[in-house]
Amino acid sequence: MDIEGKKYIQRILDKLKKGRPLFTRLPCGGELRMDRPLPYLLVYRVPPDGEDAFTSTLGKTESAYLVAPDTAECPINPIIHAIAGAMADKFGGFMLLEVWLSDRVDSSAFNIHISQKSALPIAEKLQLELQRIHLTQMIGDHTVLEKDKQMPSPPYYTALFSAEEARKNEIILIGLEIRPVYINQQTGSPYPLFLRELREYFGKALRKSFFEFVRMKTSYSAAHFQMLGTTELHESVWEIDEKLAEYSNQFDFLLLVTPINAQEAWQSFSGNKNRKNPVFHYRPMPIDPELIKRKLYNLPIEDISDPTIAYLFRDKRKEVDRMLNMLGEREKPDFLYSSQQIFGNVEESLLEIARAILVASEPQQAPKESEMLDAHTFAELAKTELEYLKQQYDMVSTAVRVRDDVEGVMVSRGTLNISSRYRISRERAFSLLQHEVGTHVATYYNGMAQPFKLFYVGVPGYEQLQEGLAVLSEYMTGGLTNQRMRILAARVVAVHHMLAGNPFTDTFDLLVDKYNFKPETAFYITMRVYRGGGLTKDAVYLKGLLNVIEYVKEGNDISQLLIGKIRQDYLPIIQELLHRRLLKPSPLHPKYLEKPYVAKIEEIKKGGSVFKMIG
Repeated sequence: MDIEGKKYIQRILDKLKKGRPLFTRLPCGGELRMDRPLPYLLVYRVPPDGEDAFTSTLGKTESAYLVAPDTAECPINPIIHAIAGAMADKFGGFMLLEVWLSDRVDSSAFNIHISQKSALPIAEKLQLELQRIHLTQMIGDHTVLEKDKQMPSPPYYTALFSAEEARKNEIILIGLEIRPVYINQQTGSPYPLFLRELREYFGKALRKSFFEFVRMKTSYSAAHFQMLGTTELHESVWEIDEKLAEYSNQFDFLLLVTPINAQEAWQSFSGNKNRKNPVFHYRPMPIDPELIKRKLYNLPIEDISDPTIAYLFRDKRKEVDRMLNMLGEREKPDFLYSSQQIFGNVEESLLEIARAILVASEPQQAPKESEMLDAHTFAELAKTELEYLKQQYDMVSTAVRVRDDVEGVMVSRGTLNISSRYRISRERAFSLLQHEVGTHVATYYNGMAQPFKLFYVGVPGYEQLQEGLAVLSEYMTGGLTNQRMRILAARVVAVHHMLAGNPFTDTFDLLVDKYNFKPETAFYITMRVYRGGGLTKDAVYLKGLLNVIEYVKEGNDISQLLIGKIRQDYLPIIQELLHRRLLKPSPLHPKYLEKPYVAKIEEIKKGGSVFKMIG
């Protein structure tokens, strides 16, 4: 090797010695990446006749990989030997996993090759994890472990290490031969959706195998296999995250589908003896949904090699697309169908619980006038609660808006909005602040503290968990009254009745005549359900509460649900990103998770149910 080549290798080793991330274009093409000093490397040597679209990008999902041609004029052995030797010295061992494409028609989907006894436990772990991949083109026993006499290598290259070199340097070498099951044999092109799934499962199998090696053979410290995942993301990932947030923030979905004339509509409705369907008016549409959709689908999410991040972005894009559909369909029949896609339907089990709550809970008398707080007094209490959060995280805004053009109380982009006509009992005020500020505002700013903007904008379907947590906070602080529970249950019943094709007046009558709601209360419940053309979102409050109760009863930590605007089935993704240090601990901790309120959690763990929350 010439002097320049030796200097190049020394620069690589110097970076690794300092513990710095390494990403470099190799002199004769290809690239080398190590997020940090690690005791393993995935290698793909580009074959002399070109590279395969899957195998060459496979390693790019991992935190340590090398993809490059290997020629007499530009051999990569010196680079690999230098890295392997340095990392083996540092950690007490090093693993090379070389991947290549199979040209054997009769081979299994995956063929694992080893010749060292020391590699056997890791190869068996890799075989086990690959065998767990169950996809359409991969059924049965699709992974084979072959014990060879020679050190493994692609048929067109010599092995990266001789047996003696590997033994002396505490290095194990495993070869992985892949049959292109992801290629359409007629067209020669890959099946894109199958390929996407295969990359995701394959990446996890590799990481678990690397973790087995790290745990058994090295001094490297890692408590979970996801801690070996990449901690450095390509700049394009952050650009897409920025654009997704920008497009999501160009419209406020709930404000645009909520009537601005609710009070006038109630007066007109009651003036017509509750017999004429109300006419609702909405804010003018500030956007062209089609233009935003065009921008959404121009985002190159398919180019992201990290399967987890790509999934997050695709999922959010799909939800924004559906919301834009709903805005374009406002007050039209298709609005309801799109609502069901985003917020779901009412399952029979949920409906039965809602009906049982309405039967089991007695309507309560309205608070006395002297016990009521007006909007401005409530706003002052809210500012005090926001100050409590600001002491924990300085980014929190303490602004509260008292407005004429909103109904009730709502949080929009981290800001609390209160109707100028709003009134609330002193008894419920603190608990409602835990709902709105302690949950909705807190998760907004916890999400804002994360590197990904997605976590404050909200992942798809976050509303169910958010509202379940928010209602739980009311219970924990003693403000979940029977009347509040009845309203949550009535929303479920109203959504179900609306989905059955009943008009506004019939649903209103059901709430008044069968469930004894006062006409004005029944009107506002029904308005929320029929707004925009039929919004099924209001069923998620009770459903979310039921799910959070079960989550707590299983002994889970409720504080991890506050990391941002997430949904419950995203928790494995959240845990992965925390392990990979791509998410941070939450800066905000609401009052309802402090003493004395947190004692209610222990009560739920011992056998809590929604019916035990009824007073």
